[in-house]
Amino acid sequence: MAAGASDLSARAAGVLARVEWPGKPGAAAPVAALSPEEQQRFNAGKDVYKNVCQACHQPDGRGQEKLAASLIGSTLALGPAEIPTRILLHGKEGPIGLMPPVGQVFTDEQIAAVLTYIRREWGQSGSPVDAATVNRVREVTAGRARPWTNDELTALVPAGGSGQRP
Repeated sequence: MAAGASDLSARAAGVLARVEWPGKPGAAAPVAALSPEEQQRFNAGKDVYKNVCQACHQPDGRGQEKLAASLIGSTLALGPAEIPTRILLHGKEGPIGLMPPVGQVFTDEQIAAVLTYIRREWGQSGSPVDAATVNRVREVTAGRARPWTNDELTALVPAGGSGQRP
């Protein structure tokens, strides 16, 4: 029915695009479950998000116009873990405003936890982040004295990106 040329065919194709089943051609691979350690990190990150991030980014992660970017489907939030880690450590200047740095306030474990939460909450399938990754980025970027720009961070996204917005 979806392959036809009628108005009903277009509607059937729209329904098929929203329905998932095992083995569906082009379907996304299932998201691997978090390990017990990663789940603990996720749970700790939920608390950090609720107490610090939620005021600007909202309980649903969708941000606020002219204040905070949406974290849903964000190329920078869901890209390689080093990118959002840089944002939390040193902040980000962008078209919406300034994301303040929290690297001097949060431990590596807290940053890993909140990033794991952001990358896996709201139906997102980003990989978890560990404290070793945060520590490595902290060491590599230790001399940074100003927030990252959107252009600097976007340049770190692998070629082809994720098709998501920054």
